[in-house]
Amino acid sequence: MSKEKTSEIWNTHYSREKSKLTFPDENLVRVLSKLPIQSGKALDFGAGSGRHSYLLKSRGWEVTALDYAEKSLDQIKEIDKEIHLVHSTNPPYPFSDNEFDLIVNWGVLHYNSHENILKIISEFKRILKPNGIVTGTLRSDSDTHLSVKNGKIQIEDLKSADVSLFSLEDLKEYFKDFKNLQIGYMERTPIGNLEQRICHWIYMAEK
Repeated sequence: MSKEKTSEIWNTHYSREKSKLTFPDENLVRVLSKLPIQSGKALDFGAGSGRHSYLLKSRGWEVTALDYAEKSLDQIKEIDKEIHLVHSTNPPYPFSDNEFDLIVNWGVLHYNSHENILKIISEFKRILKPNGIVTGTLRSDSDTHLSVKNGKIQIEDLKSADVSLFSLEDLKEYFKDFKNLQIGYMERTPIGNLEQRICHWIYMAEK
């Protein structure tokens, strides 16, 4: 899919009222509470509505929010003008080597091709400080909610957006060049549809 079409899908998504989330994922709250570092420079990669940028800032982090969709960054700017915003589509990203203590990418990587994921993770390693932490989620191959067909989402909200689903071994392979990889798993069903499953791997690794 072209950059222009992808950008159109995500900008449309973040123009909808339903996308304006402010409460963080409780799983990320738990992860952050266990980090060996509790302050420094943090990158919210694929910040979306900004809900995790606000969380990080409230916990004392100096936050940069990066997203593909300009509408996403507009939402964040409306709520908090102190968060540094970066609009960027593909790697390499406009950051220095060893710049961040923490990278959060929650619900982001699986909307990229395998080739692009490899480039993004390589960038994570470049821009993280020594012993810096990356944490995020990756859509599991047990997921049925997105109704993936030929690498495209079929549900109406993000119809035709690129997406991939991943096994545990895929996740381990992606982060093989990091140390202290820790993995969890979360699964839920949409209310009113017990047949569908929304499934994510949760991971945390150290440079």
